[in-house]
Amino acid sequence: MAGVFGSSVATCSRHSTLRSYVAMLALIACGNAYSAITFIAADVQKPEHPVVKSVEHLSQLLSTRSAGELSIQVKANGELGTEPEVLDKLRKGTLDMGRVSLGVLADTVPSAKLMSLPYLFRSRDHLWSILRGDFGERLEAEVQKSGLVLVMYLDSGTRNFYSKKPLRTRSDFKGLKFRVQPSPVYKDLITELGGSPAVIPYDKVADALKDGEVDGAENNIVSYVSADHYKYAKFLSLDEHSMVPDVLLMSKKAWARLKPAQQELLKVASLESEDFMAKLWQEKEHEALVFAKKNGVTVISKSQLAMTGIESAATKLYTRYVQDTKDLDTVLQIVSSK
Repeated sequence: MAGVFGSSVATCSRHSTLRSYVAMLALIACGNAYSAITFIAADVQKPEHPVVKSVEHLSQLLSTRSAGELSIQVKANGELGTEPEVLDKLRKGTLDMGRVSLGVLADTVPSAKLMSLPYLFRSRDHLWSILRGDFGERLEAEVQKSGLVLVMYLDSGTRNFYSKKPLRTRSDFKGLKFRVQPSPVYKDLITELGGSPAVIPYDKVADALKDGEVDGAENNIVSYVSADHYKYAKFLSLDEHSMVPDVLLMSKKAWARLKPAQQELLKVASLESEDFMAKLWQEKEHEALVFAKKNGVTVISKSQLAMTGIESAATKLYTRYVQDTKDLDTVLQIVSSK
C-alpha cells in the first residue's frame, strides 16, 4: 500500500519482520489511551464479495492490534449509496470510509483518468509495477488534493465485456447498448466501438439486462457472477480492456481522528490486507469463471477476438483525454514499459 503512508520503496519491501515491529510499536503507543473508534465503510458489493471480505479483514487486523480501539463496520449492498454518492459523502466528511473503483475518480483526479484509459496495461504485474513507482506517488497525491485519503488498493482483476450476443469484433458492438461506470472514458470507449453507453447504478444492472434496457455491460469476472449478470448476458469476452484497481478511501475528517500511532497501525494493516485481497481475488476469479461456464456462459478468449480493430478504436481516446504533452509522454512510457 502507499496512500498517504509513505514512499513506493516502503510499499515494495513489505518485510514481515518490519511489519511486526512497527505494528508492535503502534500497539504499545495506542494502548488504552484513546476512545474506541469504529469507522463506517460503504460498499456497493454484496457481503460475500472479496472486496468486502478484504475490508473486514483489515478491520480484524486493526481490532486485534489495537486491543479493540480501532475497527471498521462495512455497510454493503449499496446501503449508503452509489459510488459517486459515497465519494460525495467522503468529501463532505459525513462518511468515514468507502470502497470504490478508481475509475470513478476520473473526473477529479487527473491520474485516475489516465489509469482508466483502455488497454493501457499488459498484465497485473505491469499494473502493480506502475502503481508502486513514481506514477503511484503522483496518483496518491492527487487523491489527497481532491479531498480524500487513499488507504489501500484492492485488486479487482481485469474488466471485460459481456453481452446477450457474442462480441468478437468491433462490428459486433454496433447498435448495442452497454451499461458503463459514470466515467467519461468508459462512455467514449463504447461510442468509439460503435455501441451506445448508458450510466446505470451498479445494483440496477441485473434488472436492466433482464428487462432489455441494456444489451450488455463490462466488469470483472467476479462481479459478473456475484451480481447475477451472467444470467442475462451469456457471452463473456475476455478482452481485458481495463485493469483499474479498486481503492479504499477515507475522509480527511475521519483520518484526523487518528493519533500518529494509530495512523501507523492502519498503514501496516492495510499493506497486509492488500496482499490478502490479491490472493483471495485470484481464488474467487477462478471459481467465478468455472461457475459461469457450468451455468451456460460462452467464454470468448482474447485469442478469439479481433483485438486489432477493437484496440485501434479504443486508443483514439489517448489523444482525446491526454491534452498535456507531459501526460501523453507518461501514457506512452506506461505502454512501453516492461
